[in-house]
Amino acid sequence: MEYKIEDLLPVVAKLTEKYTSKESSSVTYETARMLMEAVIYCLNEAEAENDYSLVEENQPNLTLLYERGLTLVIEKTKEAKNLYDSIIENFEDYGCVNYIDTILKGMPAFFTRYDARFQPQDHILTLDYPLIIDFPNLCGIDLISAYLKGIRIEQHFLHCFDRFAIRNLLVNILPDYQTLYFDNLSYPVLLNALGRCIAKKPLKSLLLKYSDCDLIKAYFEGDDARAMEQKIKLLIQTIVLPLEDDIAQIYFAKAAKDYAARIQIGIQHGTLDRIFLCSV
Repeated sequence: MEYKIEDLLPVVAKLTEKYTSKESSSVTYETARMLMEAVIYCLNEAEAENDYSLVEENQPNLTLLYERGLTLVIEKTKEAKNLYDSIIENFEDYGCVNYIDTILKGMPAFFTRYDARFQPQDHILTLDYPLIIDFPNLCGIDLISAYLKGIRIEQHFLHCFDRFAIRNLLVNILPDYQTLYFDNLSYPVLLNALGRCIAKKPLKSLLLKYSDCDLIKAYFEGDDARAMEQKIKLLIQTIVLPLEDDIAQIYFAKAAKDYAARIQIGIQHGTLDRIFLCSV
C-alpha cells in the first residue's frame, strides 16, 4: 500500500520524539528520512500480516498499524536469533574463510547492533557469502530471516555429503579455496551431484570422470533449454529427497534454470568438462 506523506507525519513525529527523548522536535534531513523509512517498513510488516482488525471502514489506523508492525519486527528478530543459534550448533564451514566471516563472525554483530525501532530497514551486514538464490527485494530483518533460512537449508543439504568429498571438490575448483573462494558452496556440490546422477554413480564422491560428460551430453540430446530445466528439476528432487523438506525442494529447484543454461552452453561448445568438475 502507498501512503500519503501527510498521513505518515503524525506517526513519524511520535517516533521522532522517542528518538530525541523529547529533547528536540527537529532532526537532520538524514535522520528524518531514516525515521520515515522505519515507519513505512513497520507499516508494510503489519500490512503483510493482513490483520483486518486494524482497519476501520477500509481506512487503516496508521498508529495501530505501525505499532503492530514494530511488534512483528521484534518477534521476527527473536525468531531469527533462535534460528541462528540452532544453525551454529552443527555448522560446518568446510574451511571457507568467507563463509566463516559471514556466518560465524558477521551475523552475531547484526543481532547486537540491529535497531528494530529506529532503523528496522537496515540489515547492517553486506552478507558477502552468497546463497544459491538471492532476495533482491528484501531488507532489514526480512532479509536476514530469509538469508538464515537459506543457510539452514543449504547446511542440511551439504550435511548429506561427506565433508571430505566437498573439500576435495572445492580444491579442484580452486586450490586455495579456503581464502580465495567467494561463491556459494552448495552450487558446485549440487551441480556435480546432478552429473553423477545422470552418470548413475553414487554420491559418495562428487567428482566426475571426463568420460561421464559424454553421458551427460547424451542425456540432454535434442532438448531445448526449457526441457533441460525440467529434467534438472526432477533430478534435483531426487537428490534433495533425503532431506524430507518440501521447502528445500522448491529452494534448490530455483537453480535449475541457471544450471540448464550453463550445461547447454557446455554441450554447444564441447566444454562440459569445464562446467562439471572432472578428474581422470
